[in-house]
Amino acid sequence: MDVFKTRVGECRAIAISQENYFMETKGMEPFVVAEGGHRRLYAVCPECDNPVRMVGLNRRELDAGHRRPYAKHIKRDVPGVAEYDGKAYLECPYSDPGYHLPSATRRPPSDPTGRALYRIMRDRFDRVEYAWRRRSGIRLGVKGLRKALTLWRNDKAWLNYGSSYCNLPQMLFMGLPEQNLYGQCVLRDGAVARALAGLGDVRLEAVDFSDSYVRISTTRFVNITFTLGPASRRKTGEHMTESFPLCLLSDGRQIGGFIHVDTDPEWFGGILNMPDWHENRRLLGLAADVLG
Repeated sequence: MDVFKTRVGECRAIAISQENYFMETKGMEPFVVAEGGHRRLYAVCPECDNPVRMVGLNRRELDAGHRRPYAKHIKRDVPGVAEYDGKAYLECPYSDPGYHLPSATRRPPSDPTGRALYRIMRDRFDRVEYAWRRRSGIRLGVKGLRKALTLWRNDKAWLNYGSSYCNLPQMLFMGLPEQNLYGQCVLRDGAVARALAGLGDVRLEAVDFSDSYVRISTTRFVNITFTLGPASRRKTGEHMTESFPLCLLSDGRQIGGFIHVDTDPEWFGGILNMPDWHENRRLLGLAADVLG
């Protein structure tokens, strides 16, 4: 993997470099330790909260197959850093050998990663919603968001191993029934707006609150909806991304091809941890009401 973090239960994905690692750990224990006469550098996997070891921050450690530093899982506890969870490791897309889609098994209710995902959805829902509309181009109203969040709660989706720190916005809608787009807003220059612009019965109308969005209306009764399918994962070297296929439908018939809603771990982690974020009290109140 080409990203790391230093705390279990937080949503961060920090690019691996000597500078970033020192800034986060200050070169101190328990992250930097001497073992067997060698220096060992430890951190936490951004996906599964297991301990990882840095390889290649000292260039002499790199093997012929790697030109840049990376992190690899270690199958044991690292005191003060993270405890090893074998099940979470097997379900992690960064696990060796290769990577794979998560199975249908679920995290136990006490799992710290699952509990952290729940807290993020409850306490920072306005940031999750912002990430969703920026990545998908769809800005849903409170009614649609409440429906999705209620189903997420009832399905206990935070316990699914497929839910991770970087894909919470997408997993809020993945696999849900069709979501109605009539009266909802989409990015004016986004892929959804471009796909709908070719339909004769659909109108994209200006809104008074932003020049970046347009509102969907129709000239006759036509059911414009969307669904979001399961992700495919792409691993390029040590870099991992997920892509969720978004399907637009008009009266149940697909409009054009799939629109891909990709994850961006570093960007989303930055949104969640932005200190000067302007909170949306309405959305935070909605999340508090649904998730308690």
